[in-house]
Order: sequence, then structure tokens, then C-alpha cells
Amino acid sequence: MSSPQSLIGTTQWSLSKLREYLVRQKIIPGVSLSWLKELLQRHGIRWRRTKTWKEWKDLEFWPKYCRIRCLYARRPPGGRRIGVDEFGPLNLQPRHGSCWARKGKKGAERHRATYSRTDGVRHYLAAYDLETGKLFGQFKRTKGWKDFLQFLKWIRRRYPASEPLHIVLDNYRPHAKAEVLSWAKANRVKFCFTPTNASWLNRIESQFTALKKFALENSDFQSHQEQQAAICSYLAWRNRRRSIAVEPWRQSIHQSRSHLRQVANHAA
Repeated sequence: MSSPQSLIGTTQWSLSKLREYLVRQKIIPGVSLSWLKELLQRHGIRWRRTKTWKEWKDLEFWPKYCRIRCLYARRPPGGRRIGVDEFGPLNLQPRHGSCWARKGKKGAERHRATYSRTDGVRHYLAAYDLETGKLFGQFKRTKGWKDFLQFLKWIRRRYPASEPLHIVLDNYRPHAKAEVLSWAKANRVKFCFTPTNASWLNRIESQFTALKKFALENSDFQSHQEQQAAICSYLAWRNRRRSIAVEPWRQSIHQSRSHLRQVANHAA
């Protein structure tokens, strides 16, 4: 459990380095790597990854935190809870991932390397309905306050006008634009801002992990339309609009292409 920096001058141990150190220091005459690993496990020592953490500097951290936690704990009467955030930017680039493959260097898939990306980026403005568990959104070329306001209006039209929307979102500047706040107040939309450096309080964040894994990782899309179709295909399965089978998947492709044409026309 000693720091390797003070003992051997490296930032972390490995089994081979630990064994060499123990033998060179004459702590033990010798040991196999498998037995050394077994000894560590018997003493409850396992390989673990380090993590980062942030200190919050928001003076209103606890009031904001408690407000969001109370919102999660109890649905407001007649209201709906929605998490909103931007996913992206979405570049056209090869993304490594994982796949089943046979042993050998030629078994796994390979992707090209790229250093120039000239097709611009897209942003996926996403919403997570806590009542239904559905994840949905719109693709945008930019994510300024006008794009965000259009997205909010699109969300508002999905629900009855009499139903208040309680939206959890971070402190990205366009979210707090005066025009956005004015529209929200006039349309029964209430914002719950997460504290600074605490966007993890927004439950939509955990939904992006699976979206990235199953729609983007291990891919090399050649156009934004192809990339967006893959995201829509995953969301169709995630939102239970299709099953994992050949025919429903093919049907979803045609529906996604039709949807993307409508989105492109709307964005234009």
C-alpha cells in the first residue's frame, strides 16, 4: 500500500514491478505473479481506478441541491419533471470501442485515424422525461439561446398547455438568457438550475453514457445524417418503439430517414 513514487520513482505499481522490488529488497526470496496476485486479493487489495472530484464554489449549492432532490423525490401535483442538456459536439470521427472477436491481432475491428474534420459539428439537444423514462431530442447545428428556445417550444408542444413543466438544467449561459426566462415564465415552464460544477445532479447525464456506448463507440460514420440515424435507431430501441430484431430494425431505418429529412428541413 506504500506509494511507488517514494520507493521506485513511478506513479503506480504493477505486479512485475512489485515482485522485483520485494526480491531486490530481500523481503522475500521469490514469488510467482499469480501467487502474488492471490496474496493481494486475500488481504482485500484489488486493482482500482482513480477518480477525479470537484469542489463546488456555488454559494447557493445546498438550496439548489435540496430543491432538485425534493423535485426528484416527489412529483409536483399535475406537473412533469424533465431533465434537459446538450449532448455533443458530435464530430465525424472514428471512435474506438469494444467488439467480440477471435484471438489474434487481426480479430478485432480496425478504424482509420483522422486529423482533419471539415464537416462541422452537430449538437443533440436532449430531454429526459422522468415520468415515462423516455429520452428524446433534436439535432442542431448550433446551440445558442435561439436554438435552445426553439427546443423548449418543441418540448412544450409535446405536453398539454395546462401541465406545468419542471425542467432541470445546468448553468450554460443560453439557458438563462432573458428572452428564454421570459418565455418560460409565460408558458408554465419552471427551471431548476443545478449548482455550479454539479451537473451530475441532472439525471439526464447518466443517460448519455449508454447513448455514447451503443450509438457512437466502435463507429466511423461518413456523414452527419448517418451518425444521426444511428442515434435515432438506438433511441427507438431504448424508448421501446422497436425490439432487437431484423424487421423492426429495418422499419426503424425508414422511419429514421423520414424523421431526419423533416429535421433537416426544419433546421434549414
